[in-house]
Amino acid sequence: MRLPICIKYQFQCCVTRLMNRYSRQVPEQNDDGGSYNGQVVQRMGGVARNHAEALGRLGCDSVFISAIGDDQNGQFFRQHSDRFDVNRVKVIPHKPTCTYLAVNVRGNVRYGIVTCEPLLNSLTPALVESNEDVLECADFILLDANLPVPVMMKTLEIAKKHNKRVWFEPTDLDKVKKVFDTGLVGAVTAASPNGNEFLKWAKLCNVRLDPFVIDTADNVLEFIEREKTKLLLNTSVFVVTLAHKGSAVVYRNDLGQLEFQSLPPPLQMDKIVSVSGAGDSFNSGVIAGLVHNKSVVESLQIGQECARLTLQTSLAVSEGINPHLLA
Repeated sequence: MRLPICIKYQFQCCVTRLMNRYSRQVPEQNDDGGSYNGQVVQRMGGVARNHAEALGRLGCDSVFISAIGDDQNGQFFRQHSDRFDVNRVKVIPHKPTCTYLAVNVRGNVRYGIVTCEPLLNSLTPALVESNEDVLECADFILLDANLPVPVMMKTLEIAKKHNKRVWFEPTDLDKVKKVFDTGLVGAVTAASPNGNEFLKWAKLCNVRLDPFVIDTADNVLEFIEREKTKLLLNTSVFVVTLAHKGSAVVYRNDLGQLEFQSLPPPLQMDKIVSVSGAGDSFNSGVIAGLVHNKSVVESLQIGQECARLTLQTSLAVSEGINPHLLA
């Protein structure tokens, strides 16, 4: 059975990424103006786009609502988007498609440079309203924090109106606050911050904590259990990803009771090619499992397998992700 998944706006449609497969030859600090051997790869990326592709590969009907520029990167996006529905993608003239350049060393992104503001600044809540028909039919809405606050607000208003599940992906530390600024954070039913984003989330929930809490998944779970009323809000699934330390997951079972589970890292560090997109693949596996009526535990295992596959490739979403993972 194919279920409609609506993937909310994400504008980093084309990623031009410097992948360094020869990381042993690259010094830790490269501030000398030199050139270094590596690999330059242009590939698709962006948080919600990654989710759209992964869900499509899992056999879900992903509807990608987004915007691109009328440039070569926009054309690249259309040429490489056969796994999900792009009919809702709007082309904005005279604006560059959002592009992200990441420098990847030893499987980890050292830093990134992004061009997004020209396109993002042209987006309005009216664009969301024009797609309400597909939002109201979705089993899940994936909302990331790259959007302007008014656009996020309109999305959450529509989700609340139609009683839709919303998975919020913060994307980075400084953007966590946006969902709180909407005044509708209570409409979020699932969230997946990383460790640092969780620290910011807690602060915004007026919960004080020491940074050492994110040293282990068990510490995070113990802390959430103590402060669950303030931290979890209306979420039924809350995942804190901690890279090589694994993940801390809190979810509500069929009786509405909270369950706490720590997950190991999906893959050993020495086998990782790139971490980019792995979290998006994990989330997608969980979402796909849930909409196919799998238990949360089963859905988490599907997510782990999706992340494991993506960690072993330079692609933002592994081509090995397929519907058989839901069997």
